Amino acid sequence: MSYQKILVGIDGSTQSDMAFNKAVEVALQNNAQLHLLSVINGERYPTTGPSGYGFVDHSIYESAVEVMKKRLGSYRTKAENAGVKDVKTDVVIGNAKLELAEHYPAENDIDLIVIGATGLNVVGRLIVGSTAAYTIREAPCDVTVVKTDMKNKKLEVKKNSYPEI
Repeated sequence: MSYQKILVGIDGSTQSDMAFNKAVEVALQNNAQLHLLSVINGERYPTTGPSGYGFVDHSIYESAVEVMKKRLGSYRTKAENAGVKDVKTDVVIGNAKLELAEHYPAENDIDLIVIGATGLNVVGRLIVGSTAAYTIREAPCDVTVVKTDMKNKKLEVKKNSYPEI
């Protein structure tokens, strides 16, 4: 089995860093294309019409998108420096579960998703389940859930520990 297009979700958490590191290794082993995706929580498309919701102005997401584009640029550099030849980056606005598990993989023919076991959205996980669990259930391809660092040591997660943006 060989993977040609590997997707890793990047949200700025330590867990997504661990997923990124392992995705780089898998990409190197398979000479695969590596896709780095960050999802900004919001409306994927502007909403208009008789529903009464009106038009969603995507300019409200601009600063978050720019921060994540810059962050993904540094991840791209790390992956390329490690030897990955083909790295794609993308920042999308939408629901992280849907984008990581369904939309992006279908639109880009992804054959492996690498995702951290937990991410930043504790409230969302409590209400509707984790992004990782959703991705495992709904993805059209293989999913690797990363729980350990490169030495297979489990990360000790501190409560309320959020990365700097």
